[in-house]
Amino acid sequence: MIADRNKNQREMLAKRQELVSAYPGRWSRMIREWSKPRTDDAVWLMYSANYLFNTHGLKWAVDPVLLSNRMPEVPLLDVTQDLADLDFVLLSHAHCDHTDVALWTQMERSRAHWIVPKHMADLFAHETSIGEEAYSVALPGKEIAVSGVRIVPFEAPHYERLESGETNHVDSMGYLVETAGASYLFPGDIRTYDPSCLEQFTDVSAVFAHVFLGRSAALVCDPPLLEEFVDFYLSCHPKKIVLSHLYELGRDPEDCWLSSHAQAVAEAFGAADSNVEIVAPEWYEETVL
Repeated sequence: MIADRNKNQREMLAKRQELVSAYPGRWSRMIREWSKPRTDDAVWLMYSANYLFNTHGLKWAVDPVLLSNRMPEVPLLDVTQDLADLDFVLLSHAHCDHTDVALWTQMERSRAHWIVPKHMADLFAHETSIGEEAYSVALPGKEIAVSGVRIVPFEAPHYERLESGETNHVDSMGYLVETAGASYLFPGDIRTYDPSCLEQFTDVSAVFAHVFLGRSAALVCDPPLLEEFVDFYLSCHPKKIVLSHLYELGRDPEDCWLSSHAQAVAEAFGAADSNVEIVAPEWYEETVL
């Protein structure tokens, strides 16, 4: 176990060092690619589970953060102009790997319409000067229409039952986003794999699956929640499964999921349903959907 922990720690450190040296250039290239006109759909990872989309020219984001939000050795970029063309932004929950208040303030003068969960509304109003006309408060089941897109918020089970018998509950909002040509499902950081929360959604174009296979289980050969993870995400009958929340570098090695875990998950999905396409995007690289 100690050897496995050291191996994970070395891989995390190497990833961190690579990101620090390459970050400004990778960010600039990502923005250039994202800004181009498109006749298809694509996504870029801003961090481990933070997304920029360009879907047939519509530009939107889910939980946007900058690398400096999790890695203090990285200088804060001025991205005011880079993200000025965002049409809308979805927020899910207030954990620091999904919430970047410094970035919010840079984006105050963008044209984006914000979708803010009710449990984050006070924080959002307090930390920004964005007017009420520029954001909608997301409530479970209450559809939101913005920029020709249908958005369906739903409660996401970002809670886990601890060995003590207690439940660690985190308020979190999931979303279905229906564009003119596709449907994208974001359950978010799921910790308890109850398929009933997805039963209203089926045959989606892609579901974004944040890898979590058990608390402190990243060094275990057979993670305890692998089967539940696979069954949960297959329950919405997606055409594609996008694996993310890898290399969340603010975590300890026991809780940091790596590319090797994504490979094991992809193999498990393939064994369960060989017709589903599995992708694991690289940070700042274009992934066509």
